[in-house]
Amino acid sequence: MANPQTQKRIFQVVSILFVLLMIYFTYDMLSRTTRPGRKGQLKDRIERRLESDSTRTDSADG
Repeated sequence: MANPQTQKRIFQVVSILFVLLMIYFTYDMLSRTTRPGRKGQLKDRIERRLESDSTRTDSADG
């Protein structure tokens, strides 16, 4: 069996790598998503899209 000091050192290195990996994944996930308060409400976004939609007016009227 390996020296207890060596096992302790390996555990520390693996623990530090794990924490750094979790920090990286957290940062990556947060950079790809939008906070809930950042976007407008769904109803408002749909209404704005319909206002600018050219197919909303009836082209048969004239």
